[in-house]
Amino acid sequence: MRVLMATPSYYPIKGGAETVIRNLSIKLNETGVQTDIMAFNMNQKWNPSWQTKIERIDGINVFKIPALNWLPIEHSEKITSKINLVPGRFRNQLKKYDIIHFHGGDDLTFPLFSYTIKKPKIFHSHGFSIEFYKRYFFSRMILKRIANLYISISQRMIKELVELGIPQIRIRYLPNAVDIRLFRRLGKKKDNLVLFVGRVAFDKGLHIVLKSLKYLEKPIHLVIIGPSDWDVEYFQEILKRIEDENKKGPHKITYLGAQDHADIIKWYQKAAISVLPSFREAAPIVILEALSCETPVIASNVGGIPEVVRDGKNGILVPPNNAARLAEAIQYLLDNEDTRIKFGREGRKWVMEHFSLDVVVERLCRIYEELEV
Repeated sequence: MRVLMATPSYYPIKGGAETVIRNLSIKLNETGVQTDIMAFNMNQKWNPSWQTKIERIDGINVFKIPALNWLPIEHSEKITSKINLVPGRFRNQLKKYDIIHFHGGDDLTFPLFSYTIKKPKIFHSHGFSIEFYKRYFFSRMILKRIANLYISISQRMIKELVELGIPQIRIRYLPNAVDIRLFRRLGKKKDNLVLFVGRVAFDKGLHIVLKSLKYLEKPIHLVIIGPSDWDVEYFQEILKRIEDENKKGPHKITYLGAQDHADIIKWYQKAAISVLPSFREAAPIVILEALSCETPVIASNVGGIPEVVRDGKNGILVPPNNAARLAEAIQYLLDNEDTRIKFGREGRKWVMEHFSLDVVVERLCRIYEELEV
């Protein structure tokens, strides 16, 4: 069996979806399913190059496809209808594979321009705005017709896909996964180290973490890992807040930017607590990574997060946009080491049972077999 993972963006762009695609592709190749990756040739999202490039990354063939923006204006989903780019030639490459596995949610370019290719197709949704698809008929019609099967990464998302008119019989649940051999506890955790991993973007709620600091009774070391987003103004505002907080004290804040895979694991292993106060999420892989390293998670009660973070068992759920409640949860875990240890162990156990890469890839192979019949 030959599978092509088609995704709008891939390395050097780093994000949750890119991480999931990397992990699945490596594991599939290890199990004997030949898997390649196709992405648009971009160094940052929606800034494509009109050049073809073929790379070998992590032992995987990665085809970088040339593309252009529709219009030389600021990116707008309302204008693009989630068809963000005009691709160069790529469809002949698709004919070499048995299954085309699209990844997306915020981009439908590959699925739309591949419509005439008669191959079994999967659309793997990593998160989308249901309000957008309800509002715009054209995008909704494309979404409903681009695949034989749809993969949802959360139970909540299954309901949303059904609301948009996709029959439930064509939807398969496949949660995100982590390699529990890599993401594991190692060494002693630092009692006051609080970790945030994610894009520096408004919807990830990093500014809520910074606001919460004034409510904390104990000084903490907040470590922030993640690339900047396309919103340059927000990113600059965050950098200014970090500078101001470090001058004011008593808390210490370290912003590390984007980090390599191995370095991120080390920070999960050191951290006492991981925080993600997002405004909206599908099923962020960073909470799986933290829990797999026995790091309790404090996260917003939004999207698919409650399916992973079980309040009072392996972490704490808080309302979005509530710095005081976030601080209260952080303070509680700082004051209760036994609870942190208990939550960490339960988190690791939960991930091993339901979200390990071995378990999820085995399930994905069964989905592929459905399409081969």
